[in-house]
Amino acid sequence: MKRASFAHCLLPQSIDRPLTYSIPEGMSSGVRPGVRVRVPLRHGSAVAVVVETGGECPQGVVAKPLLEVLDASPFFDEAMLKFLRWAADYYLAPAGMVLRAALPEPMRRSAGKRRARTAAPGSETPASVPEEPLSLTSAQSGALKEVVAAIDSSRFEAFLLHGVTSSGKTEVYLRAAARALELGRSAIILVPEIALSYQVVARFTERFPGMVTVLHSRLTGAERSSNLESLRKGPRIAIGARSAVFAPAVSPGLFVVDEEHEGAYKQEDAVPFYHARECALMRAKLSGCPVVLGSATPSLESAAQARAGRFRLLELPERIDATPLPLVEIVAMNREPAGTVIGARMAELLLETRARHEQSLLFLNRRGFSPAMLCASCGKPVRCASCSTSLVFHAAEGALKCHWCGSRIPVPGKCPACGVAALRPLGFGTERVEAEVRRLLPGATLVRMDQDTTRKRTAHRDLLEKFTGGDVLVGTQMVAKGLDFPRLTLVGVVLADVSLALPDFRAAERTFQLVTQVAGRAGRRDVRGRVVLQTFAPSHPALTAAAEHDYRRFYDAEAAQRKALRYPPFGRLARFRFTGASHGEVSEAARTTAAFLRRRLPPKCAVLGPAPAMPAVVARRHHWHLMLKGPDGEQLRELARAALDYAGNKSGACRVQISVDVNPLNVLS
Repeated sequence: MKRASFAHCLLPQSIDRPLTYSIPEGMSSGVRPGVRVRVPLRHGSAVAVVVETGGECPQGVVAKPLLEVLDASPFFDEAMLKFLRWAADYYLAPAGMVLRAALPEPMRRSAGKRRARTAAPGSETPASVPEEPLSLTSAQSGALKEVVAAIDSSRFEAFLLHGVTSSGKTEVYLRAAARALELGRSAIILVPEIALSYQVVARFTERFPGMVTVLHSRLTGAERSSNLESLRKGPRIAIGARSAVFAPAVSPGLFVVDEEHEGAYKQEDAVPFYHARECALMRAKLSGCPVVLGSATPSLESAAQARAGRFRLLELPERIDATPLPLVEIVAMNREPAGTVIGARMAELLLETRARHEQSLLFLNRRGFSPAMLCASCGKPVRCASCSTSLVFHAAEGALKCHWCGSRIPVPGKCPACGVAALRPLGFGTERVEAEVRRLLPGATLVRMDQDTTRKRTAHRDLLEKFTGGDVLVGTQMVAKGLDFPRLTLVGVVLADVSLALPDFRAAERTFQLVTQVAGRAGRRDVRGRVVLQTFAPSHPALTAAAEHDYRRFYDAEAAQRKALRYPPFGRLARFRFTGASHGEVSEAARTTAAFLRRRLPPKCAVLGPAPAMPAVVARRHHWHLMLKGPDGEQLRELARAALDYAGNKSGACRVQISVDVNPLNVLS
């Protein structure tokens, strides 16, 4: 058989096409699609992945020879290479940037002879899988039977596992993963944020000692490389946040997306702007295996797919041992004195809960002491010098901080704008809630969890372990999910309106999900939980439905509004982002692109905008955006591709970064 003369290699850089290299005689047997190679590039070398061999060298190109083959076997199998091509096409991203997302930084380094690494925790494989504990409810058994049937037949099927909080979804995941391992296949388990899901990780490592590989951003380079290598040696269980959807697991037999509704599954900070749920569905399809999407509050997108019959709906309608869902009270804060943080009813229940030696959780999705410092004379807030936002007051640090660019300044003695009056805090955040609780419950053991208290690598675990013997946990959305404390019987949502007022068509959905999820932390054992929702909108449908644990009612009302406005899941969106140092250039690029799109709009499609994003300026860079809306996703992508090509050829846009977010979750910033 004639050997291939050329290797077409993709580099993990912002390029859209493979580069062609010649294959030296001595390397031909090792050069196959999916292996990493070292290639000459400019005046040095770089790591690339072979995506194809053979074919011809492009006309006019002198193919340089490969320098080194880095893998004895393909790093990516054929199904994974197909998946990467799909992701580049679907998300309108350079193929090299998709590869970059799939190939972590340690695996992009060319190190010649690599030193042996010490295996990271969880990389050793035992001889057998331990016995499964616990007995299943009839609902769990029924759900597991459906998933296992798809695993056994190597059949792609998407399951939406809709289970109320504490209904035993994790046990279904565990047993389905066990079946995949028995058949010699791997399981990839996605969680929204690995640091917040340590209890789920602990259950998997207890059930499958030595067979679990954990992937997350806080691993060192050596640990991540070792863990990735372990996945390529045989069937294992990979657990990680959204980037774990790219894990090079051997023969995937199951994908699980736990808390599938979570926005953390969307990559919004860098190209490609992928959604791990969408990617898991495609990887499962290409691998011939099922995917389980689990949630107590499914996204409208997944629920609509289930109602249309494209996802198989599996329901767990009751908690384990038939423990009742918590009793929820809605408290109208307009009846409380102005500026009240903890109302009378919540204070009463906090005192009662402490007296019974039970635990309480207070949730507010806003960190800091107050979101702004206002001048008593001119009424102006202190603003960031580099961003179009107010600085947030952090009392613990005695500073004003920008939550966008990270800048900070000491609290001024007088207003920087008028120089007349002292500043006063406006509104409140988790620091203020903590201070109020300390006054109400002197001597109580109180733990605060937010971005300010969890910067260290082990902070999440350390704080939650401290709360195990404590009294009150105060936190942002990181305390709203994945936590199971036997003594936690009271949950207080300090201000349920924080996200309701945002000009975002998903505001009601996010509020319903957050409130339902955090309420579900209460009363997960013998004592029925109590939940207090403090709000200035006590009759809002999202809150009343959450108070009654009525997902179906919320879905029906919200879906009707979305359908009338043709918003997802009953329409598709593509969001253009424009960023640059010059406001004039950025706004002009946005307007020019909008005009181009409007000239080519198909029927039933619309261009919304352009307009400044929120905030309009971050770190002295201006941000504009526009939205493309229509009934057909492929039609929108074709139009967006044309607009990107057009904008790229416009000389005036050369200093403006333009990107497209397909199926955006964030429509504001």
